[in-house]
Amino acid sequence: MGTSASSLGSTASSNAATVAALLAPQTFVGVSQYSSDLQSVLTRAVQIAELPVTALQSEDTAVVSKVAALGTLQTSVNTLAGDLTSLGTLAQSQALSATSSDPTTVTATVDGNLAPTTYNISDITSIASAASETSTASFANAASTQVSPSGTMVLTLGSQTATISLTSLTNNLQGLANAINSATDSQGNSIPVTASVITAGTNENYLSVSANSTGTTTLTLTEASAGGADFLTKAAHQGSDTDFTLDNNIPVDSPSTSINDVVPGLTFNILQADASANVNISLSSDPTQLSSALSTFVNDYNTLQGQVQAQIGTTAGPLAGDSAIYQIEGAMQQIVSYQGSGAIQSLSDLGISMSDTGQMSLDSTVVSGLSSSQVQSAFTFLGSSTAGLASLASNLTQLGDPVTGVIQSEVTGYNQTDQDLQTQILTKSTQISQMQSNLQLQLAAADSNIAALESQQNMLNTTIEAMNYSTYGYQANPNG
Repeated sequence: MGTSASSLGSTASSNAATVAALLAPQTFVGVSQYSSDLQSVLTRAVQIAELPVTALQSEDTAVVSKVAALGTLQTSVNTLAGDLTSLGTLAQSQALSATSSDPTTVTATVDGNLAPTTYNISDITSIASAASETSTASFANAASTQVSPSGTMVLTLGSQTATISLTSLTNNLQGLANAINSATDSQGNSIPVTASVITAGTNENYLSVSANSTGTTTLTLTEASAGGADFLTKAAHQGSDTDFTLDNNIPVDSPSTSINDVVPGLTFNILQADASANVNISLSSDPTQLSSALSTFVNDYNTLQGQVQAQIGTTAGPLAGDSAIYQIEGAMQQIVSYQGSGAIQSLSDLGISMSDTGQMSLDSTVVSGLSSSQVQSAFTFLGSSTAGLASLASNLTQLGDPVTGVIQSEVTGYNQTDQDLQTQILTKSTQISQMQSNLQLQLAAADSNIAALESQQNMLNTTIEAMNYSTYGYQANPNG
């Protein structure tokens, strides 16, 4: 997206400070009786010269306001487009919700396009757990007691193997734990295990090593010397898979308790092992999902409608007469007037009504009262990205796209206009500053000349008075 309204405002503020500094009034300390008049001449000249700058600043303020208003509209347009897209996605998935007959044992989550149906899960003989072993012996001091006679051990996890080399300083329980946590195989891949020291009592420390992921695997730590003595409890807790039967005849074995690769679009969550379990997972349309999505759509439509109306009429905002406003209005009218076929043919059939001011309202009881067939018809009405109400999202996207949209095109144009205006403002302000400096110097010189003439006038007056006194015996101004 191009320059935002906030960055434009920041640039304008920065330039305004520069302009203010350039246009700051200049004064001089006058010595003549006319210095205040000369200062007024300077101030008035600058005020007149500033008129074009003030006009440019007003024009630029209007441009920044337009960009801000367009940015707000762009966000709301894209939000409403997203709402329509979400309605289409909901329609494609038929707003399915998974319900378990025994949620303490199995739950499920719908995350794809499925059809209403029921799945059965039974014979849950085990659930996935991570391999976790401890050292076969305890050690008196975790920081000093030697753990490996040879100083070299071999760590194995599944198909990965790493050689653990201990020095005289690290050949202890804590050093071994640290080495395991940083171990890599021959290809440089980290071994996904976590080792720690467990203190069971005085002089009784053990090493605990656990795989970072669940599932049946091989976890061993042995001496590298001939014979390879086991350092960990052997095969005591080598992890487990989740094992159950789907629909009475499909055996499922997974290293995780969340299984999403058996039924595309559906995740089974196995919570506990129970060989006698017989759990039904029912997939059915959930009208509350549709009500919630429609409520969001209505709220966002009203937000955009209010923003559009604020730019129309006698009290219109900065975008009065802007073509983008009329294009947004047209796209919104297409949404309101969209007609489908079947049991659900319009937004009103979904409980959405329009006020005299163009605002939507939703009666959620309408959706909750729809029959199963009507709900399916509602999904058909909503459609997808290529058909139905949801396909109208593309009209909004053409307007609000942050790169190629109509609104962004206008924003880009206004950004350039702002830059041009800022350049003109700075240029004229610089010229005025220079003019003010030159005029200040000229007026200061004039003031100095006037002061000199005033001084000469005073001297002349004094001389004439002296001559009058000496010649005629009086002063023209005895009190002068």
